Amino acid sequence: MRRKPLRRPGVALALRRRPRLRRILVAAVAVLCGAAVTTTVQGADDARRSWGRRGPVLVATEDLHAGDRLGPANTRLVVQPAPVVPPGALTSLPEGGRVAQPVFDGEVVRRERLAPSGASALAARLPTGTRAVAIPVEPGTTPPVAVGDLVEVLVALAPEAAGTGAPGFALATGVPVVDVTDAAVTIAVDRDVAPRLAVAFGQGAVTLAVVGP
Repeated sequence: MRRKPLRRPGVALALRRRPRLRRILVAAVAVLCGAAVTTTVQGADDARRSWGRRGPVLVATEDLHAGDRLGPANTRLVVQPAPVVPPGALTSLPEGGRVAQPVFDGEVVRRERLAPSGASALAARLPTGTRAVAIPVEPGTTPPVAVGDLVEVLVALAPEAAGTGAPGFALATGVPVVDVTDAAVTIAVDRDVAPRLAVAFGQGAVTLAVVGP
């Protein structure tokens, strides 16, 4: 007659037979659970303390364009939790401050968006490394433009200046308009283009063409 194989005693049975081992395992599990609970509670306390810290930040109340001056009419102070405040956020309204980059309605105004202290509206609109050059408006030849438009600078040479070369050429393209008056359109050209543009004024006529999208 074939005998059935003996079964190994289960864990529960082994623990009942060895009460000391059971006590050790129970204590170990209790320690692990206590550590996990302590870590969770500590994390929750840290998060609660972090979100509990609040402070004022300067927020735009309308879309701001490069050169706009900051003031009570277009900004306000809003209290926000510390974790959501971006780096460099302004916590007060700077006296005479202007933005050098666009800031959208509802966006926190950051220090990196500001123009240097004391800069004029025109200087605040100049991209880094550019120079402002005014192009006189010629009725019938200068297209209507607005600040922010991109234009191409065209130079038409007099026959004696052109010689056997091309009578005209594009000196720069994709140049931003930074100011417009009845007398002139001011553009921001690269540093190395500004001297060549000054020479072009003495050699021929300079005009602008609007660059499309």
